[in-house]
Amino acid sequence: MLTDPPYFISQEIVIHRSMNPQKYKYVGKDINLDFGEWDKFESEEDYRHFCQSWIEKVAIILKEGGHFVTFFDQNRTSYLIEDARSYGMAMRQHLYWLKTNPVPRARKVDFMVALEHACWFTKGSKSGATFNYQLGQQQNYVSAPIPGHTLADDGERSHPTQKPFKVLAVWINYLSNADDIILDPFLGSGTTCYCAKKLNRYSIGIEIEEKYCEIAARRCSQEVMELV
Repeated sequence: MLTDPPYFISQEIVIHRSMNPQKYKYVGKDINLDFGEWDKFESEEDYRHFCQSWIEKVAIILKEGGHFVTFFDQNRTSYLIEDARSYGMAMRQHLYWLKTNPVPRARKVDFMVALEHACWFTKGSKSGATFNYQLGQQQNYVSAPIPGHTLADDGERSHPTQKPFKVLAVWINYLSNADDIILDPFLGSGTTCYCAKKLNRYSIGIEIEEKYCEIAARRCSQEVMELV
């Protein structure tokens, strides 16, 4: 399973950088910190309950030796690890997407955020679990630009938290085999299913917002190009 759930980090804030060039060192597009209703919860307790609920369901359907990789807010990974372990999934490693073009900081007070965090778990014993070491040594990070900039497989960015094809492809290649089934219960714009199709895996995607279902369907119906 490979997914990217809500982080509960949305804020009803838009930073208008072009309106005050003296205040912001970088002048570019405005920054909207409101990702959508799907990332909003009543409280931290409500969000924790939501996470416990979907992680439990993942544990139930995941086969023994199956892998569970999920992006997650780096400040809340303790929640994720505690819950996953309580449902019989062993923590394996922290994985990272290294953004080659991180969003410049609007205010001159901190560093650009160039790392996106994910956790890798295996249900039950890792003995016999798939890890395609024959592909060679691989760092626990993959470098790629934010979707919508340079990689053809990502196309136009159609989701505010869309993840790069290149990153998912590495993890799918190492942690699954051809004809395996990849589940993504927070499908968004469909990158997981699109990637699985190109790598000769089957996939199941779940998404509640109709507009993203349509985008994912269009992406996955495209002719599968040669992986480069």
